Amino acid sequence: MKTLLLTGFGPWDHYDRNAAWELLQEQGRNAPDGWRIRTLQVPVVWDAAWAAVAAAWDRSVHAVVAFGQAEDDAVRVERFAVNASSTTAPDRDGACFRSDWIVPGAAHALHTRLPWQQLQQALAAAGLPVRVSSHAGDYLCNHLFYRILHRVEQERSGLLAGFIHVPTLARLDLKQLSTAGGLVLDTVFEHLHRAHAPGSAASLAAQSQPVADGQETEIDP
Repeated sequence: MKTLLLTGFGPWDHYDRNAAWELLQEQGRNAPDGWRIRTLQVPVVWDAAWAAVAAAWDRSVHAVVAFGQAEDDAVRVERFAVNASSTTAPDRDGACFRSDWIVPGAAHALHTRLPWQQLQQALAAAGLPVRVSSHAGDYLCNHLFYRILHRVEQERSGLLAGFIHVPTLARLDLKQLSTAGGLVLDTVFEHLHRAHAPGSAASLAAQSQPVADGQETEIDP
């Protein structure tokens, strides 16, 4: 069974309800055959955010979509994560990040592995406010986004992963957020299905890779 890991940040600052987490609570739909959906609330704490995601990221995880809240009027599909975080913005515990780099010595920026164009088109077609963003900020959203992409890069897994910002509940109501979340899931699963369909580049590449003795293998649905 493959897992789609969905993460959303918990309460922070004066927001008792984080729109990113509220959105995930509305996603009660069933996953396609061969898949399950796992949701994870991430603390708005520098030292704990990535640790929580890494702990939930087991061998069953084949896709990761992280959500965060932003003071914006539109859903933002983030294209790039930057290897830098603010050292002056305190987290929920009042602590600040203590380094100029998220991962010292790693790439300055990493590109999302989500189908960002298809996501933008799906959300726009539903009449939802949406835009593509090239900067996820310098707080914990970008921080987590970069750590996720860096792990995918290090493992060379080709795993689908990325980050999406959603407006606060004051700017986009829960029904609209739920619709946005459902469209994101539909688009991601559709992309995964196409990528691993017989005859696709990913499917042919997987078939051409030899399996070493004792190595586990998995057949895509």
